[in-house]
Amino acid sequence: MSSIRLCVGVTVFLSVARGWSQESAPRTLNELLLKAMQNHRDLLAARQRIDEARGLLRLAGVGPPPTLEAGGASGRPVGTAGEDQFSAGLSREFETAGKRSKRVLLAGKEIALAESEYDEKVRQLRYEILTRYADYFADGEKLKILDGLIDLHRRSLDVTRARVEKGDAAVLEQNLITVELRRAEAQRATVSGRLRAAAADLTRLAGVESGEILTLTLEPSSSRIPLEGLAEKALDQRPDLRMMRLLRQRGEAETNLAEAEARPNVTVSAQFSRTRSRFGDQFGLTSSGGLTPLRDRDNILAVRVSAPLFSRKRNLGNIEAAAARTRAAQLRAEYLERAIPLEIDAAWQRLESSRIALATLDGEVVPLARANLDVIRQAHQLGQLRLLDALAEQRRVLDAQLGSIDVQAEVRRSFAELEKAVGGPIQ
Repeated sequence: MSSIRLCVGVTVFLSVARGWSQESAPRTLNELLLKAMQNHRDLLAARQRIDEARGLLRLAGVGPPPTLEAGGASGRPVGTAGEDQFSAGLSREFETAGKRSKRVLLAGKEIALAESEYDEKVRQLRYEILTRYADYFADGEKLKILDGLIDLHRRSLDVTRARVEKGDAAVLEQNLITVELRRAEAQRATVSGRLRAAAADLTRLAGVESGEILTLTLEPSSSRIPLEGLAEKALDQRPDLRMMRLLRQRGEAETNLAEAEARPNVTVSAQFSRTRSRFGDQFGLTSSGGLTPLRDRDNILAVRVSAPLFSRKRNLGNIEAAAARTRAAQLRAEYLERAIPLEIDAAWQRLESSRIALATLDGEVVPLARANLDVIRQAHQLGQLRLLDALAEQRRVLDAQLGSIDVQAEVRRSFAELEKAVGGPIQ
């Protein structure tokens, strides 16, 4: 069993241990991934490809069947009375050069290749779900912040309108707050659209009902991943690399089978025939001296061995094509073996940079921006600063909060990229 399928099995075990059933809505990312592997039609079609390869393996082990022949002949319909013949024969073709065992070996490679293709689809699907999962929750968090900001602006606008009516505030203050309110509402409309699009993508990828996505909860991001050992793990379990290696092995098996098919099979047959003849009006004498018609009966057993006459050139085209496929698969495997460590290093560097940026934003920038906003609001209430200064600081706080959410989503996307480069779950 491949390593990715083993990880899938672990996911199934964890989901069952939590008491989750297939009929309930997914609550966590692992449950959503499990539902995707159960419901995604492309994955289900890939599983059928495995069953198809197993059926072809069974067929590959079947040899040529024996042939039974029987026939009779008579001269009566054409005016030759007294001539009758009956024959029965059995023939069988024997495959040479180990054709059957080489077909079975090739069919076995097809099963392994189909399983690797399934694992590759799982890897790609997992990556797509992880990235859309990051976008979905990032936009959801942004929506919460914008909703709070819109509520704050609306309350401020109501207070400012009352002050304008009483003459305690200028109309400009009302207009400034209105602009900020409409600006926040426009941002909310954009984020809300992206959120619905991400939910639709998750619904499509996981094969669940649209309402089930709403039950998902945000899981904490994973802990720091050491770079050591990831490249070796990827070279061992990446399904696309395994596919290239299997394609090379399949090409070698195809070459061997084509070489064997260039050699003729041998057909052995045996035939028994009986012929009875009567010589018209000619008579002979019996042992007692009586007359009897002359008859002749012959029993013949014939054995034949036949083989078609052709040379290796007859199948040279198939041999050359199989050899070319083998070389192509070997070159692709070599390319992946060189590229995979670079992919892992790039994804890991991206993940670490995102973590550093997130720590800076959440640990320093956002708290300090909030503290600055509190001070400026107090100064505005005391008349020491203008409303425009408070609104400008509010924008900086909003930018810092939204930037932090974007970086958090980048951390999740980078982690998904790293898992994709490694070839399966890391933790």
